[in-house]
Amino acid sequence: MEQKNDKAAQLRNYMRLIEQQTGTIVRPYRADGFVNMLNKYGTQKDASEYYNYEVEPDIPDSQLEAFYEGNGLFSKVIDAPAEEAVKHGFTIKNIGDQEIDDLYQDALDALDWEEAAIDAIKWSRLFGGAIIVMLINDGGALEDPVDWSRVESIDDLVVYDRTAVTPDPTSLYIENYNVLNGGKGKFGMPEFYDVSSTYGNFRVHESRCLVFKNGKLPERATNARYQFWGVPEYIRVHRAIRDAEVAHGSAVKLLDRAVQAVYSMRGLSAEMATVGGEDRVLRRLQTIDMARGMLNTITIDADGEDYSFRQFSFNGVSEVIDTTCNFVSALTNIPQTILFGRSPAGMNATGNGDLENWYNYIERIQKRVLKGNLRYLLNVIFRAAVNIGKIKEMPKVDIEFERLWSLSDAEQAQIDQQNASVEQTRAATAQIYVDMGALDPSEVRKKLAEDDTFDVETMLDDYTEEELEENAPKQQDPMAAMMGALGGGNGAQAGGNPKEEQMVEDEAEANCVGVLVVRDGYVLTGIRADNGTICGPGGHIEEGETPEEAAFRETEEEFGITPKDLIAIGRGRTGENGDTPEIFVCTDYDGEVKCRDGEMDDPRWSSLESLLNKGDALFPPFKNSLSILHHRIYDSIFEGREDEQPVIDSLRELFTLIRDKYIDRG
Repeated sequence: MEQKNDKAAQLRNYMRLIEQQTGTIVRPYRADGFVNMLNKYGTQKDASEYYNYEVEPDIPDSQLEAFYEGNGLFSKVIDAPAEEAVKHGFTIKNIGDQEIDDLYQDALDALDWEEAAIDAIKWSRLFGGAIIVMLINDGGALEDPVDWSRVESIDDLVVYDRTAVTPDPTSLYIENYNVLNGGKGKFGMPEFYDVSSTYGNFRVHESRCLVFKNGKLPERATNARYQFWGVPEYIRVHRAIRDAEVAHGSAVKLLDRAVQAVYSMRGLSAEMATVGGEDRVLRRLQTIDMARGMLNTITIDADGEDYSFRQFSFNGVSEVIDTTCNFVSALTNIPQTILFGRSPAGMNATGNGDLENWYNYIERIQKRVLKGNLRYLLNVIFRAAVNIGKIKEMPKVDIEFERLWSLSDAEQAQIDQQNASVEQTRAATAQIYVDMGALDPSEVRKKLAEDDTFDVETMLDDYTEEELEENAPKQQDPMAAMMGALGGGNGAQAGGNPKEEQMVEDEAEANCVGVLVVRDGYVLTGIRADNGTICGPGGHIEEGETPEEAAFRETEEEFGITPKDLIAIGRGRTGENGDTPEIFVCTDYDGEVKCRDGEMDDPRWSSLESLLNKGDALFPPFKNSLSILHHRIYDSIFEGREDEQPVIDSLRELFTLIRDKYIDRG
């Protein structure tokens, strides 16, 4: 009986202990017993059950300054966007007057505008806001509104951060007051700013100021000091920066603990309990350590002592560092290549997406912070030029910032090539419509005369239905139109059989092969590394090989797949270099498509219609093999040759795609 009472008392004591530890925030009793005092599971301090957002404490301005001066990562967060937003420059659109261009460029250079703008954006990010005071020569004092009729010049631009500037709350505009040339409304904005700097105190009128703010806050923001200006970046990112620095620093410290020496001694506890036992143990450890330092060997007692090393695993450390870096980059909108000098980690992490987000972020800074202030400054410059007779009238200021991404020569050449390909596609599409009878050549010529670029799909929208009916060209046989689009020549356009064209110019023996891999109506292509043209698998027949063996080998080497079957469809024309290809079609294969040997790159599946529009971008032998494929489509499908069923089925799919593209839509 006493035993049962003792167990009941122990259980009650245990329950009271649990209730004291858990409190009232979480459940006071855990029937399953999952309460862990070490990691706080099931207690009041359990982060998974007790979470409450706390407002950031008020940050002294001195702490912001100290963090900017002493923390390199944070200073880069502040500086990088400001410098990027200004360094690429800008232009004023539609001026077309070199004299005016030189005028404002010289004025901005004399005022050192770029440095002033960079500093203003920096301090607005660091402190939440800043102003640039324009020392305008108009005969008035700083606290007087600008007299636009007497403006003759701007003598200097002086930057002050928020800590030195106090907006006057008693002088708010109560009307939607507009500045020069229909500028931005001033309703609810202060008319004066009081500046207290180390160089003196003064009051300045808002018309002489360029105001920079780091975003906007709700009207009832918790911190009134930031309500007018904006929130300093420190408040949003300092925790993430702290975690990133701790992660990097801890990783270095872990190296000190990578290998841990373990000394085993019999009776250690008993020895420590004796008088002088602690000193004897320490002397023993010093002796072992000194011996290891002198001879790189360790002498221990054979009975009762052991000395070993344990190595610790660092699994997961790099992932933690990557996660903290990603978080800082996400909060700041600055890619890791700029913040940390490293590419982002992870699958498919090329950094292109990060750079795109980065430039979008810089464009937002340019539009929201920089553009309005720059337009106002230019208006003052042009007003001074008009007043002193340098120009006759105020030009319209329409600012366009230069492109942030600087293209390399190769990238620019690629864009030019893509544009040329687009124009070629449009021309080919127009030719297809003309061949089908949907358009008349005179209509295309008229559209080209009106504009260098034209949209084939909408070029007839300006015609009425009566005009279209009256001028409609003769309807053409749709099958002949399709075969004309496939390159059947005049005979095809007239309804003739394209197979009548001679496919082979001579009877030379084949010394190379080409393989057309067809799947779901699409053709496998890649980019040749040697000349950049579009091509499929193929290459020279090696000594002792049959054409079929060469076709199998080239397909495996260049695209990593093994054909299950190869069907010969014809021999191509002999090229200028004497190569005569044997052409095969593959409709089934093993493996996954992947360029392996470096000869080909960028594998992809292309529709026959898209390949027809590539023109000179196609490798000539490959282009010739497509022509042979066109003939086999006609032969196999329309003449009922069903003896090669695998290729027939795939070619039938190709024909369906072409028919839907060229005929049904027409």
